[in-house]
Amino acid sequence: MEFSPFHAFSICVFVLVSVAITQRRRNYNWKDSKDGEYVYPKVLEGVTFIKVIQRMAAGQMPQTFYKWAKNYNKFVYLVPVSFTRVAAVVGDPEILKKILTDKSASKPTLYHRSRHIHDGGTNLFSENDERWYHARKSIIYSFSPSHVRRMKDVTVEKLNDFVKHMDSFQGNSFDVGKEMIKLTLKIICDAAFEYDMSIEEQNEFLTELEIVLKENRRGSIPLRWKLGKLIPSVRRARLGSKRLAALGARMLVAYRQIENPTKGTVMDRIVNDKKYKSDKERINDMLILLVAGHDTTAYSLAWTLKELARHPAEQDKLRFALLNVSEDDRYNLKELTNVIKEGLRLNPVAAAGGLRVCSKDIVIDKHSEGSTPIVIPKGTAIFLSLMMCLHHPDYFHDPDSFSPSRWEVEGNQNDAYMPFLIGPRNCLGQSLAYAEIRTVLARLIAEFEFSIEDEGSNEFFATYKPIGCRLIAKRV
Repeated sequence: MEFSPFHAFSICVFVLVSVAITQRRRNYNWKDSKDGEYVYPKVLEGVTFIKVIQRMAAGQMPQTFYKWAKNYNKFVYLVPVSFTRVAAVVGDPEILKKILTDKSASKPTLYHRSRHIHDGGTNLFSENDERWYHARKSIIYSFSPSHVRRMKDVTVEKLNDFVKHMDSFQGNSFDVGKEMIKLTLKIICDAAFEYDMSIEEQNEFLTELEIVLKENRRGSIPLRWKLGKLIPSVRRARLGSKRLAALGARMLVAYRQIENPTKGTVMDRIVNDKKYKSDKERINDMLILLVAGHDTTAYSLAWTLKELARHPAEQDKLRFALLNVSEDDRYNLKELTNVIKEGLRLNPVAAAGGLRVCSKDIVIDKHSEGSTPIVIPKGTAIFLSLMMCLHHPDYFHDPDSFSPSRWEVEGNQNDAYMPFLIGPRNCLGQSLAYAEIRTVLARLIAEFEFSIEDEGSNEFFATYKPIGCRLIAKRV
């Protein structure tokens, strides 16, 4: 009998429905110690695997994890991640620190989905071994203070052009997420890769990347990639992956044609690192860093501008402070620092934080869930929820409000503040991100008044981003 797409679909539906019915009755919880010496996290009542993959596919995973934490008053709990397995969701700052600084904790195979961005092969983001270690060790020197100063100069240059672009709106609204993406993409292409990406290439990169990431988000649906040839959107995503890899190859060729390239840039470190086995590996890391380096900064800026537009009194307070010091003194202004910290806290672009698999039992004595030690068993996959951590009520009063002044008082809020993570796998380019955010935000707030036309919505995959948020900018 011919195996048609309809037969494949029917089998998948039957399997999913059958297992969903049985998993509703499954008890995923581990048994606590009989003497009460320790306890395990528990699966939240009513939370099923089907609900988890639905929220993941909808781009609402970290937002939902935080909602459940509030509803159940639990910042450490379990969620089903398959029909037989559970993962821990952790938003307690003390536990996060212990996991993030554990050098033996590894990344699960879920990170292999990032390979779809560059048409297969490994990258420094997906690996745990020497492949990751040598690449990170080499590239990290590109973010030394001297290189960040050089890249800050590039930011100022690109920002000058962007301000002229802002004037062209003439009071009409603009999508703040999309505009910040265009700006930060230009900055990182020049500052890190010495590549002048054309408008056509920018459009191609952003279009193909969105297609690939949207399909990646559906990767939690069982058998989807196995049946990829039968699914048009999967076939289209694979084409997008090849196009992104081709763009990376063009960037590599263009760099090698530069007569006197700048020493120590990200591109210089990648091209001249002899531990790469092939140019394919180099292209993979270039694309991963390009993706991570432009959208995290862009959406951090977009979220902060949106919050300032929603809170005109805070915007006026920051503008007053900026206009009362010299341009050189704006960069380290206390009011600017407070607004940036609050913007990164309230809407962390790395909202999910990441995933780790613990290589040993993790015992946590100090935590917010009570006095009995919590044990997370060896081999457990752990969602490290920055959204939960940066909204933890024990560390942040009224955590869902935008309040830059919270950083003016002494308290324990800095104990939970880690928007770029900590430990051996923290954000490589956070120094550049801070430099860009400070430079761009100071200039834009000093020269423009922002208001909201449409707040839009939000979604998460890879980064937490505002969707369809439209602002209006008027010259001050």
